[in-house]
Amino acid sequence: MIISVVVSTYNGHDYLVEQLDSLRNQTIKIDQVLIADDQSSDDTVKLAQAYIDKYKLDGWSVKVNAKNKGWRRNFMEAMWASHGDLIFPCDQDDIWRNDKVEIMTKIMDQNPQINILSSDYCEFFEDGKEKIGPWPKENKLIKVPLTDNYLLVKSPGCTYCVRRELLELSKKYWLPEYPHDALLWRLGLFSNTLYAVTDDLIKWRNHSTSAFAKESRDLKSVSAKKQWINTAKSFDETMRRYVEEDVSGDKQKQFEVLAQNDRWLTIRERFYNKKSVIDGLKLAKYWGCYPRKRQYLGDWYLVYIKK
Repeated sequence: MIISVVVSTYNGHDYLVEQLDSLRNQTIKIDQVLIADDQSSDDTVKLAQAYIDKYKLDGWSVKVNAKNKGWRRNFMEAMWASHGDLIFPCDQDDIWRNDKVEIMTKIMDQNPQINILSSDYCEFFEDGKEKIGPWPKENKLIKVPLTDNYLLVKSPGCTYCVRRELLELSKKYWLPEYPHDALLWRLGLFSNTLYAVTDDLIKWRNHSTSAFAKESRDLKSVSAKKQWINTAKSFDETMRRYVEEDVSGDKQKQFEVLAQNDRWLTIRERFYNKKSVIDGLKLAKYWGCYPRKRQYLGDWYLVYIKK
C-alpha cells in the first residue's frame, strides 16, 4: 500500500523541524509527504524546502496555496490531493513516535474492515507536564462504539490513518465549516469502521498559539456556542444523509442517535435564544448527548451569567 502523510502548515517555523524529523525517522519509508502551506508570512516554506533539499527526500514536496484557505479547507483539500492508499494527517508542531506509521499501516493491512484508525496521544504542555489519552494505554485494538454523544471527537486528526475509500467519500459530505478530523471521525463512527489502537504513537503539543487552543477559548462565548450548535445541526443532517445513502446493514442505532441529537440541539438552541428555564431543565434529559458533561452547566452559565 502507498503511504501518504499530509502536513498542513501556517507560520510553523518554531516547531516544524521537530515534526519533519519525526517523519523522516519513521521505521518504514513514507511514499509521499505533502506539505500544504496556507500562505505563511514567516519562513515556513523556505524552511520546509531547505529541509527536503538537505536530506534529498524523494516523494516529499511543498505546495503553497495561491491564497489563504483557512486550516479546515487547507487540510481537507491537501488530503484529497494526496495519492496514497493510506493517508496520515499531520500537524506542523507535533512529534511522531518513530514506529507510528509502521504500527498503524500493519493494523490497516491486516484489518480491511477498518476505514479510519486512531491512537492514543501523549499530550505535552509548555510547563513540561504530560498526559496520555484519550484511552487507557493498553496496547490493544478497539472498536470505537457509536453513542449519543457522537459529536465528541475523542482524538485529534494528527492521530489518524485514513483509508482512501473513506477519504474519497468525504468529498460528498464535507462543508467548509467542517474540520477534517470531525468529519472523518463521524463517517467512520456511523459506518462502524472506526477503530483505535490504545498506544500513544504521537506527542501532541498543547500550546497557547495553536488553532485548536484559540478555538477552544473562543467557544466560551454565547455567539460562538450558537455557531457551534448550528454546525452540530448541520452535522446531524449530513450524517443522516450519509447513513441513508452510503451505510449498509442495520441502521436502527444510527437513526436513533441522530433523532436524539436532533431533539437535544433543538431544545439547546431555543434555550440560548429564549432563555427559558423550562428549556434549561429539559436539557437535563439529554445529558448523554453533551460531548462533555460540564457543558450542561456551562449552558446555564452562558445564558444567565456570562456578560
